[in-house]
Amino acid sequence: MVPGYVELVEILMACAYADKESYFDSVSEDLGVDFKPGEELVRFLRFLRDDSNWPIKVAVNVFSEIKDSVIFFCDMPPSSGKIVTVEETMESLKNDFRGKARCVVESILLNNLNFSKEEVERALGGDLNIVAEAVDRASDLSENTTWFITQLVNFPQQSQEILMFALTVLKRYYEDSGLRKKNLGCINETMESFGQEEYKEVASGFLELYGVTARDESPLYLLLQNTLQYPGVRYAYACDKQFVVLNNQLKQLEEIVNPYITDHILRLFLKNFSDPTKMQIMVAVSQEPRYVDELAKLLGLSKATISYHLSSLGELALVTGRKDRRRIYFSLNRKRIESIIKRLEAFYEESDDSWK
Repeated sequence: MVPGYVELVEILMACAYADKESYFDSVSEDLGVDFKPGEELVRFLRFLRDDSNWPIKVAVNVFSEIKDSVIFFCDMPPSSGKIVTVEETMESLKNDFRGKARCVVESILLNNLNFSKEEVERALGGDLNIVAEAVDRASDLSENTTWFITQLVNFPQQSQEILMFALTVLKRYYEDSGLRKKNLGCINETMESFGQEEYKEVASGFLELYGVTARDESPLYLLLQNTLQYPGVRYAYACDKQFVVLNNQLKQLEEIVNPYITDHILRLFLKNFSDPTKMQIMVAVSQEPRYVDELAKLLGLSKATISYHLSSLGELALVTGRKDRRRIYFSLNRKRIESIIKRLEAFYEESDDSWK
């Protein structure tokens, strides 16, 4: 396991909200609270929304919709605790864009379009029609994203020019918004306070908790990010590389993945369990796996609000997600809830004993 930090991951996470201008307003309205992201992220999103450049619109769509595959444009950290800056990623892309583009296409086929390994080998071996047909069938991808994937396969030089222009602009917005300074400060603090063994322990618990099986033959990169509380990228594999994206709050994650249920986790569980919307979501996904759009229609709430509640439930591992193409189907994590209820019962037994 190689813990580290790739700056471009933060930009990808931020772009996930760029095309959801009403997200925070919708959540605020449904919850009856002033739900807003940090001021740095707000500034970054404002820069994106005010930019009418077509390459930026394309990049934002691509980064938002297939961010787990776009990460394969980046070099992974060379050793534990290392940072790969945006500038280093851009320089690497200049030197070997075709190689990295091939890896991204492989990831798209494996992780976004659910190709088998044999189909990927056929496609990358020259049968590119299979890629075009698969992309055409991906109705949940935007036109910009499907266009970019097709260009990446057929016209890599043009794709490179678009991507490099977009990264230059996005890097400037990332700096000017203050998001870069904030994230680097938080990440450096985490890396200084956490040792290698602690990283491994948290990562192992994370993989087990969410049912992820890593490949033994390849290094597993643990990529930290600080922009979002819930990164939404569990695991991806391509080109003999594999990674998970973890929230920077490792102390909190360490507590969640710990087999022993702490009093703090009990309080968070009871808080979530007492929320009527979260309770409705848990009941719905206990019956059968459901994706966000289904839950929104079922409960009569916005997709933004459902996503917010699922993020909160996901942080405690009360629900788990299974990816099917680009949709994520959520299910109730019965094993996790059973362990919390057992701890809750033990808590009350301990309380009874203290009064005797």
